[in-house]
Amino acid sequence: MRIVAALAAAGLSLIATATALLLPPGHQTLAQSTATIQVGDYYFCGPSYQGGVCETTVDAGDTVEWEFGGAQVHTTTECSDDHDNCSAPHLWDSGPLSSGSFSFTFDTPGTYLFRCQAHPDQMRGSVTVLAATQPTPTPQASPQPTPQASPAAQTPTAAPQPSAVPSAGSAPPPAGAAAYWWLAIVGGGVLIASAAMLAALGLRRRDA
Repeated sequence: MRIVAALAAAGLSLIATATALLLPPGHQTLAQSTATIQVGDYYFCGPSYQGGVCETTVDAGDTVEWEFGGAQVHTTTECSDDHDNCSAPHLWDSGPLSSGSFSFTFDTPGTYLFRCQAHPDQMRGSVTVLAATQPTPTPQASPQPTPQASPAAQTPTAAPQPSAVPSAGSAPPPAGAAAYWWLAIVGGGVLIASAAMLAALGLRRRDA
């Protein structure tokens, strides 16, 4: 079980490292939000806006939600030209509502006018959509070229010397000697452990 737990921990560590390497520096996820506009009898935003213009500012990708309440029936209807000339087609139109809500998501930056079709002179508003802010990328240092020495200043490379032969007269060890000794040590350990297990099994059989 300990070996399995160690392997699982190593796998999770590798996954976390790979994820960190795959994401570019300065990467962020842009959050989206919802702005709420209250709709009451003869106003958007609040009673103080009766006869005025309720102005709302959001980012591209945000959603505006109109919450309807009051005794009268109202609409939120987009006006492509201006508040006084609100002819179809409309980008959005909630239709007559006295309760509940209506939502619209703004993907394109710009200024959008709207009004209540039932009370066009008293209930007006506008939504200004700003371009979504992008994360600032992390500046990367430009690689600098390595200065090269002039031919006159370069030091001549000494000729390779043959490997020294030990005094006993044997040839120098091969390049893979270290790996060979590691394999020999591990193999010897496995043989010793196997022999010990076989001896323990033999003693149990004699006692039985």
